[in-house]
Amino acid sequence: MPKNSQPENTEEYFRKFRKHLQKTIVVNDEDFEHLAAFFTVKHVRKKEYLIQPLQVCRYESYVVEGLFQTSIVDDSGRMHTLYFPHEDWWVSDFKSFKTEKGSNMEIQALEDAVLLQISKPALEKLFLTLPSFERFFRILNENAGISLQDRIVQNLSHNAEKKYHEFHRKYPSLHNRLSQKIIASFLGVTPEYFSQMLKRQKSENS
Repeated sequence: MPKNSQPENTEEYFRKFRKHLQKTIVVNDEDFEHLAAFFTVKHVRKKEYLIQPLQVCRYESYVVEGLFQTSIVDDSGRMHTLYFPHEDWWVSDFKSFKTEKGSNMEIQALEDAVLLQISKPALEKLFLTLPSFERFFRILNENAGISLQDRIVQNLSHNAEKKYHEFHRKYPSLHNRLSQKIIASFLGVTPEYFSQMLKRQKSENS
């Protein structure tokens, strides 16, 4: 366990992290103690930005607790939500992290959150000293690529009702943690249209 990190519940944070890793790779006590030393605990307050446009993403972050909104803002000022990273997800702008160039995204905490973070130099060193973690990260990014492809296909081929169904499937525990305005930005519709859609669905189901 990292000797320099002493926030409350640190042991529980890393217990959750180990459980997360073990869904993909085998991690014995010695390996976990080694890799845990590369991570630091970060507390993020509600409404605080993890990253904003033009900032360079310096960390990959595992979400222990909390909920984030990853979005972009178009030239007209309209927000488009890409993801809702939450417990047991990772959150970052991987392109900015990898290239060390400014991000075009903003990532904001919708709730108080706890992260386990690793910097790029630390991650590269960990890959060299623990090859199994490099395999874990490769699988993580492969799954992220599949998820992004699915998101693009949905945006191009599904109407708002189908997107809303997929939202429930992908984020079954988040509906009551998000405002209608934020869900609408994920679906690519205005809050007014989304409200009318919900009323229509309710009427059809009654």
